[in-house]
Amino acid sequence: MKKLAGILFIALLVSGCYYDSEEALYPKLDSSCDTTGVTLSKSILPILQTNCFGCHSTTENASSGGSINLEVYSSLKQLAGQGNLYGAITHNPLNIPMPKDGAKLDTCSITKIKIWIDKGALNN
Repeated sequence: MKKLAGILFIALLVSGCYYDSEEALYPKLDSSCDTTGVTLSKSILPILQTNCFGCHSTTENASSGGSINLEVYSSLKQLAGQGNLYGAITHNPLNIPMPKDGAKLDTCSITKIKIWIDKGALNN
């Protein structure tokens, strides 16, 4: 009985690994995507201004942005730290996909946001 339980446990662990292609693990960026020196002010804020602030800004968050204000660093840092920012922009099924009713951000923008988050989501 213990042997069967052990086999089932291992089978569940193995089946939980869903990234089975190199492209899923390491998406290819076009050569025009510069990911060196990613910072909040120079790299991330322009992406957010273009794609997110229309609903998630100081003037819009109460009515259309679900009370989420991405202009306020503390809110942005919290969303990044919880994984909600990355989950939303990658359309992870555990998050509400953003932009709402829209396509995912381009691969370059997603990669820059991921790099910024992985570096600690600094206010730089």
